[in-house]
Amino acid sequence: MLIKKDQSEKHENSPECSVWEYPFPSKLMSFATAKITGRYPEKGKCTNTECEETYFVIEGKGTIHSEKGNFEISEGDVYYFEKGEKYWVEGNLHLTLTNAPPFDPKQHKYLG
Repeated sequence: MLIKKDQSEKHENSPECSVWEYPFPSKLMSFATAKITGRYPEKGKCTNTECEETYFVIEGKGTIHSEKGNFEISEGDVYYFEKGEKYWVEGNLHLTLTNAPPFDPKQHKYLG
């Protein structure tokens, strides 16, 4: 099954974070791309209460600040977030995002 970029739905999570959600047919996982240009979230941390999430860096570099430590990431790197892991990201990054089970905005929480 081919899913074209023009079939994706763009979401502005913040002025520094744009996400393109693809209509992925799986009931097990979801797929998106994102661009982060600065800090996400703008303040505090965020977490996904239901999903494991994977970032794959297509281009750029940055830092993931997690309760597990601070991790420098760049092109070709993968970062795996456990369900409930609290984090924030900074940098200039073009990413792919996979979530299992599929992403639902109700699961994504901002933590002041």
